Amino acid sequence: MAHTQPQAAGHIPEEQPHVYSVSEITRDVRAILEAAFDKAWIEGEISNFRQAASGHAYFVLKDDKAQIKCVLFRGQRVGMKFSPEDGDQVLLFGRVTVYEARGDYQVIVEAMEPRGLGALQKAFEQLKEKLAKEGLFDESRKKELPEIPWKIGIVTSPTGAAIRDMIHVIKRRNPKTSVLLYPALVQGEGAAEEIARGIKELNKHKDVDVLIIGRGGGSIEDLWAFNEEVVARAIADSKIPVVSAVGHEIDFTIADFVADLRAPTPSAAAELVVPKLNDIVQDLQYLTNQMIERMEEDIEDYRERLRYLIDRRFFREPRRILEAPAQHLDEVVQRLLRGLDQWVLVKRGSLTQTVHRLFQASPGKQIQKMSERRIDLVARLQRRMESQIKLKKEKLGGVAKSLGALSPLNVLERGYSITTAQKTGKAVTSSKQVKKGDTVRIRLAQGQLDATVDETID
Repeated sequence: MAHTQPQAAGHIPEEQPHVYSVSEITRDVRAILEAAFDKAWIEGEISNFRQAASGHAYFVLKDDKAQIKCVLFRGQRVGMKFSPEDGDQVLLFGRVTVYEARGDYQVIVEAMEPRGLGALQKAFEQLKEKLAKEGLFDESRKKELPEIPWKIGIVTSPTGAAIRDMIHVIKRRNPKTSVLLYPALVQGEGAAEEIARGIKELNKHKDVDVLIIGRGGGSIEDLWAFNEEVVARAIADSKIPVVSAVGHEIDFTIADFVADLRAPTPSAAAELVVPKLNDIVQDLQYLTNQMIERMEEDIEDYRERLRYLIDRRFFREPRRILEAPAQHLDEVVQRLLRGLDQWVLVKRGSLTQTVHRLFQASPGKQIQKMSERRIDLVARLQRRMESQIKLKKEKLGGVAKSLGALSPLNVLERGYSITTAQKTGKAVTSSKQVKKGDTVRIRLAQGQLDATVDETID
């Protein structure tokens, strides 16, 4: 790409220089960086690590002199064995580019592993801490193994030495014990999912008494399937007790911590799970002999006690056994009869009182009492009415006298009269109410007169 060089001040160029836009210069810088650093390994310390809602992660990679922004897209995080954190010293692989929208140069991360502590070891510690906080390692949730398992489920490789060793030990210790094998990958891609699936499938068999999952020894990469979270969850969800037998005695996996019992090797797992049949038979024989001896001792003891009882008098003369109970029965009968007599007397007195109360409360008595009360009430009412009538008569006579004194008829008796006009029928109280020739009616104390007005005088 040809670029016009800048000219010295005051010098007039022969041609006009090329003027870049911001987008053009940024795009060219991006092309240069991507061409020069298409594949780069960078070492540094993670700072300001944050994860967006989209699942993409953004952080700064720095050393003691500089820093560079980094982007870890969600798709690249799936295959990582650990979760990056602030302060981690890491070695990452990616390409350097420019984020044109802000003009920032950054690294698109494609792979990353911790420095100092291996990626697998860091992932192991992180998952261990997470599951421990959830309580998957607690002793309180661990199930006890059956004393004598008759069917053992095993999840392991069908071609490895581990399954041959376990079957050999199981058959040697108890030939009656059967084995149900779920063949599974025990290392590599998809191994963890197959192991977890095997645990779930064997849980569907109701006659399986205990499960063993495991494999022979190897590197941490070889044993990594037993450090996966999916296997740990399957062990925790198992209804059947699970024994983890992974690697050698010095090897520890996440499965060892979650399982109900950890065995240092697959052979040791078979030893721990299956007791020796000969030992069991010997124990049963010993217990049987002990039980027989104890029963013989008990029988002899009962025999001696029976001999002692047979020598007692009541065995020789059985009737004597009834003498004391018969005497006791007589005493009880006597006390019962005396008690009945007392009870009859008490009830008789109570009955007499009840009859007396019933007699007093009989209808005839009640009617007689009510009749006597009625006669008394009628007499009292009659006296009350006569008194009231006499009083009313006296009041009426006084009122009649008062009315008589005010009556117009008494006035007429003294010589007065009442004159009314014939036309109107109204009383004449003034000579102006009539005129000459009008007819009037005059009421006297005895009778009345009709008269004609000859003359009016004021």
